[in-house]
Amino acid sequence: MRMTDDRGQVLDAEFSAEPDGDHVAVILESMSGRATGRAARNTDYRVALELILQRLKDRRAVIEAAVVDSQRTQLLPESTRGLVSEPIRLVDVPDPDGLRRRLTNAQTTIGQAPTAKRPGNSTKRIRLRLSVPGYNPSDADQLAVDLAAGSFITVGVPESLPADLSELRKAIKDFPGDPDGRRLAAYRREQAQLKRRLCDIGGAACALCGRGLPPQFLVAAHIKKRSECTDAEKLDYDNVAMLACVLGCDSLYEHGFVAVQPGGAIEVSPQVALAPAVAAHCSTVLTRKTTDWWSASREPYFAWHRGHTFRRAL
Repeated sequence: MRMTDDRGQVLDAEFSAEPDGDHVAVILESMSGRATGRAARNTDYRVALELILQRLKDRRAVIEAAVVDSQRTQLLPESTRGLVSEPIRLVDVPDPDGLRRRLTNAQTTIGQAPTAKRPGNSTKRIRLRLSVPGYNPSDADQLAVDLAAGSFITVGVPESLPADLSELRKAIKDFPGDPDGRRLAAYRREQAQLKRRLCDIGGAACALCGRGLPPQFLVAAHIKKRSECTDAEKLDYDNVAMLACVLGCDSLYEHGFVAVQPGGAIEVSPQVALAPAVAAHCSTVLTRKTTDWWSASREPYFAWHRGHTFRRAL
């Protein structure tokens, strides 16, 4: 199975999950360079490993053991191919990228001949033996699917937990802008904690269409464009954002085809008439006349959206 990152791009990195005694194991296949007659393999190994660690952290997973699991080393005692000395509670790991580097750096001497003069490969096939709340060994296939897509499903515990407000404030301050490159981890932390906070105060429903949906179909959407918010506004997390569904409402609002008027009335842009399928979707889904998410404290953010994003004219 291949990973899909938070921008929807499929990574060149194969992984799987399987029962491992009383635990679940996630196995990431090795990376290799180009060779005669053979293409490079699993070139996004490092990116995928960091993403796996972050998504396991979101699920409150514990790494019980991490070992090199290549064909060459599988006959060696596990004690000689371990990458960590003790279990790791991922919620206590502030920097998944730092843990990823620790796991890759530890691989270089495993399976090496005593006379080897140079460090070996740092992107070998590895096995993470895990305890994951909500997942039993029989749920290994489901865990693989959820990690690949980054979605939370109903058996997962994290979405039902309250937000950690200190973590939310830190995540907001740590995330500098658009989610590209090394900023992805900060973006994921902010999105996860903000989403949980919005669920805490408003329930798991889209603020616009009102549909109660599984968490993987909802995102924390900024009412006022995040890049235009002041630092104080970004930290006004109870008011500056709302839950919006990925089944249409998030995109409709982001691109200005839907706005919220004072008092909470939902207005659809006349420009949807130019796209019959979009117009039909709006008439079917946006059947509510008002949103319960409007309040006086949120009105300044809705007003910014009406003035800067909403498409008023045909």
